[in-house]
Amino acid sequence: MSEGQEPPDGRAPRWLLAVVLLPLVLLGLGLLSVNAYQISLRLDDARVSQSDNTSWLFAQLEVEELKARMALNRAIRFPDDPESLPQLRRAFDIYLSRLKVIDGYLRQSAALNQMRQSRNWRMIVRESANLTRQIDVPDYLLRPSLTRIEPMADRLAGFMRPFVVEALAGIVEANTQRRAELGALMTRSALLAMVLIVILLGVSAMMMLLSQQLYTQRRAEWRTRSTLEKTLAASLDGVIAARPDGGILRVNPAAERLFGLPRDRIVGTDLQSLLPRARSVRDDGDETATLVDPVGQMLRGELPPGRIALETRRPDGTPVTLELAVAQDRDSDGAPVLFAFLRDISDLVRAERDLREAHDAAVDAAEAKSRFLAVMSHEMRTPLNGVIAALDLLHQTTSLTPVQGRYLGIAESGAQSALDQINNVLELTRLDAEALRAEEMTFDLNAVIEDLAEQMGPLAQRTGNRIVLDLPPADVAQVSGPRRIFVQTLRNLLGNATKFTCQGTIHIVLRVHIAGPSRLVRVEVHDTGSGIAADKLGRIFDVFETLDGGYDRRVEGTGLGLGIARRSVELMQGEIGVTSREGAGSTFWFTARMQAPQRGGVMPLPPVQPDTADLPASHVLLVEDHPTNRAVARAMLEHLGQRVQEAESGEAALQAVREGEFDLVLTDVSMPGMDGLSMASQMRAMGVTSRIIAVTAHALPEDLRRIRAAGLTEILVKPITIARLTDILRAGVGPEAESALPTLDPRIASELRGFLTPEACRDTLDQLDVEARQLFTLLDGPVGEGARLAEAAHRFNGACALLGAKRICAQLTEAEGAARSGGRMAVHHARLTAEWARLRRQLVTALLAETAQKADTPSGKPPAGY
Repeated sequence: MSEGQEPPDGRAPRWLLAVVLLPLVLLGLGLLSVNAYQISLRLDDARVSQSDNTSWLFAQLEVEELKARMALNRAIRFPDDPESLPQLRRAFDIYLSRLKVIDGYLRQSAALNQMRQSRNWRMIVRESANLTRQIDVPDYLLRPSLTRIEPMADRLAGFMRPFVVEALAGIVEANTQRRAELGALMTRSALLAMVLIVILLGVSAMMMLLSQQLYTQRRAEWRTRSTLEKTLAASLDGVIAARPDGGILRVNPAAERLFGLPRDRIVGTDLQSLLPRARSVRDDGDETATLVDPVGQMLRGELPPGRIALETRRPDGTPVTLELAVAQDRDSDGAPVLFAFLRDISDLVRAERDLREAHDAAVDAAEAKSRFLAVMSHEMRTPLNGVIAALDLLHQTTSLTPVQGRYLGIAESGAQSALDQINNVLELTRLDAEALRAEEMTFDLNAVIEDLAEQMGPLAQRTGNRIVLDLPPADVAQVSGPRRIFVQTLRNLLGNATKFTCQGTIHIVLRVHIAGPSRLVRVEVHDTGSGIAADKLGRIFDVFETLDGGYDRRVEGTGLGLGIARRSVELMQGEIGVTSREGAGSTFWFTARMQAPQRGGVMPLPPVQPDTADLPASHVLLVEDHPTNRAVARAMLEHLGQRVQEAESGEAALQAVREGEFDLVLTDVSMPGMDGLSMASQMRAMGVTSRIIAVTAHALPEDLRRIRAAGLTEILVKPITIARLTDILRAGVGPEAESALPTLDPRIASELRGFLTPEACRDTLDQLDVEARQLFTLLDGPVGEGARLAEAAHRFNGACALLGAKRICAQLTEAEGAARSGGRMAVHHARLTAEWARLRRQLVTALLAETAQKADTPSGKPPAGY
């Protein structure tokens, strides 16, 4: 259609619409009337038929009850007749089946359902149930009780007649109500039909109106098309319209500029000449993927949806990166048309490539920094752990004077503080990936600040400073919250003030605002140090920021303290800030949201001597490559009465377990050559069932997950202390301790039997039999089923744990670990077979007390192969 040409008139004659619609309306009205009349007749017939059937059903119930009573009387009068009892049962069964049919009908019928609540029906159901229990017995029990059953049958007959009369009256009333409802329904249907006819007439009128609007719309579309063509002519993106075979129909001026060709040289040619072979460019910058024939894929509809980037060449050979999008439509004659939208993104791709390379370089640098911090922190922890362990050993084994004890306490606190700082570095490497997890505990704010001030006292005195405290009353200083993070934040601020103050005063102010159960804690640290320039306050809390001027490199530091303090305060849902004037000191402050102290909360107590009384003596294999750590750990173990054998490597430890038996293996994880995880795996493969505890300085969550995945469920994070060793030695389940575990917790078994039905108890025992059979089938099966065997042991362990079967649970835990590490299962098979046999006998007795005498029968024994 050329510009300026008027579109054809699309209006339809109004008389034609009226001729078509009027017969349709009349026909619809006639059909609706006929259908309504026929539906009324059929519904009436169906209701009458259903009513007759229901009346007969209720009347027949009384007949069947009478037949059952007659059979009962015959059985009483002719006790020697062998057919009297079978006839009685048949008659009563027919009566019961009729009763069940009526009960089902009453449940399904909304009109008659209320009859189930009548006294006559409930008495019929109850008396029928009583008769069922009396009749459903062997003949030798039934015949003597016939005279006792006869009064029960008479009572049932007394309720039957009133119920049948009541039911028939209810049926009549329900049918009457249904007919009334049906009449109302038909009336509403007629009204609805009239409304529909009116609506149809309205729609007809609207269609005539729409015919006029359609003509107006076609004229508007013609004007829109003209506007669109002008818009495409002004578009900055190249637009090409082509036939399905690739022949170019039209192009806009932007496409002419893009390819450097006039329109008459493009129209009539093929798309292949404009877009030859091209290489795709993915969003991630990978340029390895290749589109062999983009035009062919476009024509076949194989291009991916959306926009794609292509590296190609213009007809003059100039390289260019294009962004291509394809759309399909039809022209005015209905023929398919392809539209290709093209944009030159060469400059954008180059900029993105440069930005991606810069980003990758920054990420590599950040990862290298994190790896460096993690490795160096671990290497620093190793000697520091030895210091902490030696100080702990000195504290526990030596009688000290009060002054020596105070100095030793300061040394221990300082060493622990240094370890906390190293841990901060490890945490810092994870702050971008995962928030710190803080334990909630009840603690005393005043005591924490006083302890911290005493720890920092020697450092402050060396620079001529004094620390002054302004603390609230003791009753408001008790809070519940993340104690470790709070102490860490205050330590960083106090250490910062100590470093940059000389011959001055450091003033710590604590205030607690109470609002119901909430506590808003505000801490201020004032110093008289060198202060901070105003233009540098904005970046004082940045990580690794050491500043110049007042906070410059005259004082050594990593720049981590204030950055970690800021992130720690964010975890406590608080704020942190600073006010300072260069040369006049600074005030650092932060707030933290805490809670009221919880009853029974954990309070920090001074270190006490661990209770080593009655500590079991064990043979311990100590595997540690560092001689200092090995010597300190051995001294601690021997102090606790343990017999210790050392191994300086994983290979030496394997040789030791070949030559002797050990109750406990305490192994370092990171060792040259064979590490602790590989060593533990080989020990399990050799059939070693001793407890193997991993000792590691790698405290990051992914490290702990890796250790547990290797089958070491017990982990001791360095530093090693006598208290922690005592807990580990007490927690052991060796041969002596395992015998003290109960086969079955009688309290739990009694509770289960109290709230479970006998059927549920039997089902529980049957399910245990199934899971046990699966486990023992795998134990008897071929080697190489370690994963399935471990899963079966884990599942069976969970079921036994619910019953309080602690002994078999301990054995199943060991078997699961051995299966996951590829160990020999023969010893576990024998122990589990014996223990399951004991447990099952006790389960039968405890859960099925009424059948305890059957525990030794074939049905009460474990299945074959247990």
